[in-house]
Amino acid sequence: MRRLQEGDIGTVVQVSNEIGTAQFAQFFIRHQKIAVIEEGQAPDEVMHEYFIGMDMLKQHVFKQVELWGSGNLFNQLTITLDQLVLQAFEELNPGDAKCSINLNVESVFTKSFQAFVDSGDDQVFSKIVFEFRQANILQHYDEFAVASQLIKSKGGTVAVGATFPDTVGVVNLGRLNASMAKIFWRPGAEDVLPKFANEIAEIQKNGTVFVLARLDDEVGLNIGHELGITMFQGFYVDD
Repeated sequence: MRRLQEGDIGTVVQVSNEIGTAQFAQFFIRHQKIAVIEEGQAPDEVMHEYFIGMDMLKQHVFKQVELWGSGNLFNQLTITLDQLVLQAFEELNPGDAKCSINLNVESVFTKSFQAFVDSGDDQVFSKIVFEFRQANILQHYDEFAVASQLIKSKGGTVAVGATFPDTVGVVNLGRLNASMAKIFWRPGAEDVLPKFANEIAEIQKNGTVFVLARLDDEVGLNIGHELGITMFQGFYVDD
């Protein structure tokens, strides 16, 4: 194994160009449902999230490359991958169904995003949730404010992703004008999240809907219901 190199970023672009956006989407972009699950009721699927399958990239493009732990180069790689997702969006979601895509804040200021904006209308944009990682937002807050305003002006929805149980309430989601926030479930969250019950209730009361993601067991579903959360994502929801 070797560390990620700058030339590797060009390699994934070359692969996309060679096989085309349709094949790239089929091979390397995955999706996972997000569903509303009320107590005692069957799940109601509300949207799909689209994201790059990094395991597939490692298997077919970066066989001998250690992707993680590469600092800024890995960040540059993810920005490039964002652009490939945007370019393949029509292949991913031809019916313009409600969906979610993950982006870096920096990706909103690329030519690919501008082309994405220009190619669609506000009706299509209104069905897309643009999800930005909480850490990425804090790192590029001024840029995020501009990006959020642009997305909302086109009718899109802004979500804050990668919020961990211990950091609920640390970031003022109301100030970020986030319509959704995604909490990542993980072992021990059943002991941590109930401590933030008041914060979660207040945030949802003020208009930001929580999604409990990476859910892989019934414990998380039950804790979510106790906290007034009804939107879930993860392998448990898939099953």
